[in-house]
Amino acid sequence: MESTSSDDEESLRDNNVDLNDDNLEHHLTLDVSNHLAESDNIFSSHQQFSENPEPFVGMEFESEEAAKLFYMAYASRIGFSVRISKSRRSRNDESIIMRRFVCSKEGYHMKKENFDDGKKKRRRPTIREGCNAMIEVIQKYYGRWVVTKLVTEHNHIVAAPSRVRYIAPEEYADMEPFLGMEFPSHEAAQTFYYAYASRIGFDVRIRLSRRSTRDESFVMRRFVCTKEGYAPLEENSDESKKKRNRTPTREGCKAMFEVMKKDYDRWIVSKLVMEHTHDLAIAPSKVHYIQSQTEVVVLAKSGTVNREKPVALANSGPQHVEAFGGFNNLPSIDQDPRIDARDPRQTAYGLEDTQRLLDYFKRKQDQNPTFFYAFQVDKTNCLTHAFWADGKAKMSYFCFGDAVTLDTSYKENKYMMPFVMFTGVNHHFQSVIFGCGLLTDESEASFIWLLENWLIAMCGRPPASLVTDHHDVISNAVSKVLPNTHHRLSKWYILNRLKEKFSNFYILHPTFEADLMKCIHESETVEIFEVRWKSLLDNYDLNESSWLHFLYNIREKWVPVYHKNIFTAEISVTQKPESLNKLFEKYFNTKTTLEVFSSILEHSLAGWYDRESLEDFASSYTSPVLKTPSSMLKQVSEIYTRTVFDIFQEEFVESLGYFVDKIEDGAICKYNVAKDEDVETSCTVMYDPLEKRTSCSCCKFESSGILCRHILRVFLTVDVRLVPEYYIIKRWTKDAKTAFVG
Repeated sequence: MESTSSDDEESLRDNNVDLNDDNLEHHLTLDVSNHLAESDNIFSSHQQFSENPEPFVGMEFESEEAAKLFYMAYASRIGFSVRISKSRRSRNDESIIMRRFVCSKEGYHMKKENFDDGKKKRRRPTIREGCNAMIEVIQKYYGRWVVTKLVTEHNHIVAAPSRVRYIAPEEYADMEPFLGMEFPSHEAAQTFYYAYASRIGFDVRIRLSRRSTRDESFVMRRFVCTKEGYAPLEENSDESKKKRNRTPTREGCKAMFEVMKKDYDRWIVSKLVMEHTHDLAIAPSKVHYIQSQTEVVVLAKSGTVNREKPVALANSGPQHVEAFGGFNNLPSIDQDPRIDARDPRQTAYGLEDTQRLLDYFKRKQDQNPTFFYAFQVDKTNCLTHAFWADGKAKMSYFCFGDAVTLDTSYKENKYMMPFVMFTGVNHHFQSVIFGCGLLTDESEASFIWLLENWLIAMCGRPPASLVTDHHDVISNAVSKVLPNTHHRLSKWYILNRLKEKFSNFYILHPTFEADLMKCIHESETVEIFEVRWKSLLDNYDLNESSWLHFLYNIREKWVPVYHKNIFTAEISVTQKPESLNKLFEKYFNTKTTLEVFSSILEHSLAGWYDRESLEDFASSYTSPVLKTPSSMLKQVSEIYTRTVFDIFQEEFVESLGYFVDKIEDGAICKYNVAKDEDVETSCTVMYDPLEKRTSCSCCKFESSGILCRHILRVFLTVDVRLVPEYYIIKRWTKDAKTAFVG
């Protein structure tokens, strides 16, 4: 028999609220400011807002949200969770003027009345231990929030979680809850439903839990909308006291999500109500913070566009925005031609912001002379452009700078800080940064300045290939600064814009996307692509589409078959490294000060460097599982990193299903390699028996540095049992970074 307890856990309100479960699992929902950093190091051992990471009486914050974020980060680093214990409002305008944050173990649970019904009662482990740890902040007359009370000692053991995970609601963008949905744990179910709620536009609390009679572990959790039920009416015993009317937060909403634990340790959605009795928010206001004994999950706001007007930082000089060509001037298939409207950004940051960023750069260079930065200011000494790269960025470029991407995604959102990144992929196929910049205008001269300073920082060595979004000013700047670099347009950017513009068409024609992907990704030759593209336009009656005609006219810049002999580090069309841009786009907006921005960025990037180090360690001290007892697989398993070996092994295993036909003999042998005698998938492999040199018409090795299944099949046919040294590219090996000298 299971027991049931009502865990009526509200999202943080202004009243005394407890957000804890009986097994030390803590759930905290805080309205966190946009300064929140999206990274595993968000709650690192280094304080983001002060050089002194410990709180102290008299400590000041710009806002209540900043104080919340500071104490939440401090609590997670030390090893306890937080709730709001007390608030005080102004009698003038009902605004909050005092907040008291306490340890979740503060106070004691109220004892319930004991009715003797003959049933044996079990003692519940209490999570309240009378802890006095707390911090209280009060808003002063000059607008700052000041710490007025502080207790740092705890009367219980504290232990920091072992890791922090960041979850964006967009990770579940295509997933709707349904009955029978399975999860590996109730925490995973909670994370999913919080992400769904954040994306849809409502907030969540835990309404009901049930525990096992055997070991007190959870066997059922019920999550509900925060507007579920009705707020109890308070009896006014003192008629002389005037009560203020509070806005009701409960509206009897029935929306809920219940999961139950099954025998095979999976959690199943057993009850589900999707409908709400109230209007949903355009964008939810909460950042969900879920802490257990082992980890912290930060679930950020949904990626919907911020409807609030941004606060201008500082302005000087006339506004200027360069007109962009290409996509923004093309019509959608279902609407009239139009130009996407974009509000101009400020042309410069304020003098105070500029000085603080410059001081930060100087400190970094004093700490490490390899740190590089470039600064440009206007006639009033306010920042217009900046570029910087640390020693790790330079090392990464030395080892992996053959294929570079210039990420300028900020242009798609006028509220985002004009932050640009030079990125690439390392030997674990993880994203790495080769430098960062700020551009307050989008002119050709600005991008020329950016590229020139980046090239100086990278010791004047241009990359083999550079990928950018499609904008005329960027293309012109690249052609002038990097004339010998192969410039490509981001295929992912183009396909996303196409899907956005053709959204209605995609819905009406479900097969269109699959046919388009086959045309773009599976065309082995230019001729096959041309035939498939024409067939695509004919079959879907799109010959009059100006969008598709434009994309066809620039096909040599973005369709893979046209640049397949250029190294791009694109191992597979199905594999795309995680976008570093997602790390910043939610929080680095025009409201963020440069001081906060630089601090958060530094700690965020530390998390990416840590990931690379962990993968280096794993590749060096673990051995992959071989799917076949092949001497070739054994050879490369000792050379390649784990990620690259997995890709090579997949090609090797797939090669076993291909047929080889020698079509020309001599000093250079010619083979036709195909699967199931399919002409469209056949490739031509040239092989030199003397030099053991080979090439394939698919050009996978030229573009990715990994041998294709066609060449591997020919190697097996001609009894080549080991990969020739020529075909092992150092940038994919475990020793990729050994030759770097700082």
